[in-house]
Formats: sequence, C-alpha cells, structure tokens
Amino acid sequence: MKLRTRITLSVSLCFGVIVGGLALEGQLQEWSAEHRYRETLLTGYRNTWNGVTGSELQRLAAAIPLLTRNDDAVRALAHRDPDGYANSLKDLLLVLRDGPIPAAFEVTTLDGRLFFSTVLHGPAADYPTLHPDRDPAAPQVLSIGLIDAVLRAGQPLTGLLMQTNGRYGLTVAFPLLDRSGPVAVGALYFNANQLLPAFAASVGAPAFLLHINGSPVAGADPGPWQPLDPAYKLVDHTGLRTDVQGKQVLTLAWLALPDLFNREVAILLTVEDITAQYWREAVIRFLYQGGVLVALALFLGGLYWYLRRAFRPLNQVVDVLNALTRGETRLPTIVIGPTRDDEIGRLANTADQFRQAQVARTQLLVIRKELNIATRIQRSLQPINFPDRPELAVCAELHPFSEVGGDFYDFFDLPDGQLGLVIADVSDKGIAAALFMAFARTVIHTIAQLIPEPGDCLERANHLLSHDNAASMFVTVFYGVLNPANGEFRYVNAGHNPPYHITAAGQVTALARTGGMALGVIEDIVFPERKLVLAPGERLLFYTDGVTEAINEASEEFTTHRLEKTLAVAPTGPCELIAAVVTAVQRFAGAAPPADDLTLLALLYRGAEKRNIKGESSEAENRPGL
Repeated sequence: MKLRTRITLSVSLCFGVIVGGLALEGQLQEWSAEHRYRETLLTGYRNTWNGVTGSELQRLAAAIPLLTRNDDAVRALAHRDPDGYANSLKDLLLVLRDGPIPAAFEVTTLDGRLFFSTVLHGPAADYPTLHPDRDPAAPQVLSIGLIDAVLRAGQPLTGLLMQTNGRYGLTVAFPLLDRSGPVAVGALYFNANQLLPAFAASVGAPAFLLHINGSPVAGADPGPWQPLDPAYKLVDHTGLRTDVQGKQVLTLAWLALPDLFNREVAILLTVEDITAQYWREAVIRFLYQGGVLVALALFLGGLYWYLRRAFRPLNQVVDVLNALTRGETRLPTIVIGPTRDDEIGRLANTADQFRQAQVARTQLLVIRKELNIATRIQRSLQPINFPDRPELAVCAELHPFSEVGGDFYDFFDLPDGQLGLVIADVSDKGIAAALFMAFARTVIHTIAQLIPEPGDCLERANHLLSHDNAASMFVTVFYGVLNPANGEFRYVNAGHNPPYHITAAGQVTALARTGGMALGVIEDIVFPERKLVLAPGERLLFYTDGVTEAINEASEEFTTHRLEKTLAVAPTGPCELIAAVVTAVQRFAGAAPPADDLTLLALLYRGAEKRNIKGESSEAENRPGL
C-alpha cells in the first residue's frame, strides 16, 4: 500500500472517530432532552387533570354536611322512606342537578341494598347524561366493597370509580349516621368523561378516556382516534410516543388514572396530528446529513489528490534509488545517514507534519462547523414574527457577544387572548450558557402554556432548572403577562434588571421589584407577583445587563442613568425605541469591544379601542429583531 494511501486512510479514520463522537454526543443530548420533555409534559398533564377533577370533587364534598346534618333526611332514612328522603333534600338535589356538571346522589344500606337514587326516584329528564340506559335492575354505584371501605375509613372517599356498567364516575362516598352509628352509605357522582372538554382545552389537544386495556370509552373529539387501528394497544400505562400511520404522523401522550382505591383503572390519552412538522424536520435532517457526506467526500478526495502531488519528490528519490540498484552510475549518489537528515528524511518529516497539520485543521473545521450550527440553532429559537394586534406592537433585538450566548427573549399567546413576554440572561458565556439558555427557554415556554399565573409558572420552572443542576448555572428572568383588553400587566422579576415604564408624556420609571431570585439556584422558592395597568400610548422596555454595563474606551459603564435619559426622548414606536437605545450604546462604547450580550424587547400598548398612537411607525414596528 502506498504511503499516500495509508496517510489518507489514517486521516479518514481520525475524521470518522471525531464525527462519530460528536454525533453520539448530539444523540445522547437529544435523548436526554426528549426524556425531560416527556417527564415535563406528562407531569403537566397529570397536574392539569388533578386540578380539573379536584375542583369538582371539592364541590361535591361541600354538599356532604348538608346531606348528613338534615334531621328530616335522617328520620326518613331510619324509617326506610325513599319518598320522604327525597322531599327532605329536594332543594339540595336541585342544586346538584343544576350545577356546572350535573351530579347524582345515591344511598345504599349497609347490606348493599339500594335505598335512594336521584336517577331512579326522580324524573328521568333530570339526569339525562348520567345513566341514559339505566333501569331499576341496573347495578348501583355503591358496591359492597366500596361500602366496607367507607365504613373502615370512617370518612369520605373521593376519586375515580369504575362502575360495573363500564363507565367511569367521579365519586364522593361517605357514611350516613344516626345516634347509634352508621346506617347507610351515600355517594355523589357524575360521569368522568364530562371533564374531557375542559382538560382538552387546557392542554390544547384532543383527549380520550380509555379502559385500562386500551379500548376507548369517550373522547372530547372522536376525529383524531379514527386513523388508529381498532385493536391499537398501549404497551405501558403511562408514556409518550410518535407513531406513523401511513402518511399521517400522530403524537400520543397517555397516563394511567387511579381510582379511589388507588388502583389503575383508566387511561387518559391525548392524540395530536404533527404530520406537517414531522415531515418538514425529516427533509431538513436528510439535507443536513447529505451535505455532511458530500463535504466529507470532497475533503477526502482533495486530500488524496494533494498527497499525490506532495509526494512526487519522494517518488523521484525512490526512482533514483532504483536506478542506483540497477547500476546506473550517471545518477547522483544519495547518502542516507543514521538520522535520515537527507532529502528523503526531510520529505518524510514534512509529510508527517503535513498529516498532523491536516488532522488538526480537520478538527478545527469540525469544531467551527459545530459552533456555526449551534449559532444557527440558537438564533432559530428566538421568535422573529412579532404579534400583529391592533391593541399593541412588539419589537425585539439581540446582539450576541460571541457566536453563541446566554441572553434570550420570547413572547407567546396565552389563553383568553393574553400575551406572555420573557427576557432572560444566563450566567456565564459560550456553549454551556447557550445550552442552558435553550433548556430554560423551552421549560418556561412549555410551562407557561399550562400554568397561566407568572409566579406559579416561574416557581415550576425554577424547580425543574434547579433539579440536578450539576453545572450550578442560573438564569435571571423577567416574565410578564399582558391583557390587551384592559392593559393589565402582571409580572414577576427573578433577579433580572427591572424594565422601564414609559408614559405617553415621556416619564420614565423603573418597574418595582418583586423580590424574586434567579432561576436554578434554590428549589422550591416562591416568586411574588406585581401588577401594572398600562394606559394607551404607554410603553415598556425590557433589557439585559449588556446595555447598562456596556464599557467605553475609558472603562466607563453606560449605566441606567444614561439609559433613562435616552428613553425620555426616544420615539414612540417599539422598534424605533430599541434603535435609539442601541445607537446610544454604540456611540458611547465607540471602538471598545462588547463585553456581553445586548438584548432588548419593547412593547407599545395602543389600548383596546385606540389603535393609532401619534408618533408610531407601523412599518418600523413590524421590523424583525436580530
């Protein structure tokens, strides 16, 4: 094998090891991110379901004293008089029937015989959604096992209950007493599938209630279930996966639901169609991998061609040696010393140095390429399409200190037409800060969709960011929620620079601090909220410390004082406002290099009815930030 071939193969092997290691690291990070996303999503779903069911169970539990402390009802129960029992509780039963979700009431004696039921002893039209196919021979809700459990507990039992007719009911079972002790057991309940619309609206995906064996019971929207095979089975009782059904791609998230005996009896499933997103990402991944292979082929081909030319002098030396062995004396004599300090030795050393240089260059190119990819990925995380609403205008810019940084901003729509705004600054610099930034942004953005209150949202996000934070990194965050209908702005400041409130008359005031700590430092801390009501024409400016801590050639800082003076005379439009601040900082810094990321986010509140504020520029406000 020729020397140039061996060198080419060695370089290829090294290149392959480096690329393979980077690919493996990227895959491991992707798996880790997917795991964290799965746990965060399923935890959010479980908390949402518990919140929906918990409020309804509390409503049912609140009616227990009114049922147990009614003397007329106790006497009717003692005399086994269902009609008298119904009359004594008539008003309360009407309240239960006419509530947000109609509830039924059932009383069973200690030996398991049905004494009273609003379904059987009241008009059939009162409870059309509870037991549409029930007749006097149908099984009651209270079984012997549940009666015994209530009597052993001596207190109400609440939770999901699988009835013998295959339906799931949200049930509150409690003992009924007289002076001698328990005489019967009562149950307040309604069909659990009536909670599916509220749950689906909270998580933003169609929801279904399944038997523990995977067969569907009810759903908020039957459409997404149709592409699935009728015999479709969920291997685990809790999980998250993406399935390809022909050309359609579905994301399924499901979790097991326990009953009031803490047995897993049902599965809560969400089905989301992600076909467009899946195939778009597949095309991008194919183009990226193809580009890498083409670049590798061109590199190796070019390297082999270069070595072939570079080793021509060595071939000439070999030809001379071969000629000498044939006795061709006219050729010059080449003497090779013990140290090989000759043309061949120098050529060999040069070739080896060249090989090493090529390996080092390849490594640098790989690192540079990965850094460029990280830069593009980080920039893609920043939203560029600003909200187009008549009530408000938003603009933002980010000027990174290096290829990657730790600053970020975000804005997103929330339920009831509200708008969430975030600006944050991660400690440290470089790739580590960029990775932590991406994680923090994803966590805050995801949790904000599930938890509307800013303080509760950052409390949950801080718990996730602080848990297993081996790098001891943290991020300062300012998160606010604006209601465009009335100008109410609720916010939380987690150790960040306080934004500025600018009135229509140009008065500049820093927002009051809320006392919050940076995220990722300590778990389980509380983030107080504050509120500000914006008037039409008023603005908010959010910024990172790269603005106020910008250094000029004399090592002086820009400071909040200079920033406030700039804001007092800045134009009305949010993009013009940001441009004025950036220009002021750049003029102040002069030729001094930046020392940190510079990020700004501006909001102009027009008001619910006044859509045009004097001095604003609609064309500039629609200009995307960097």
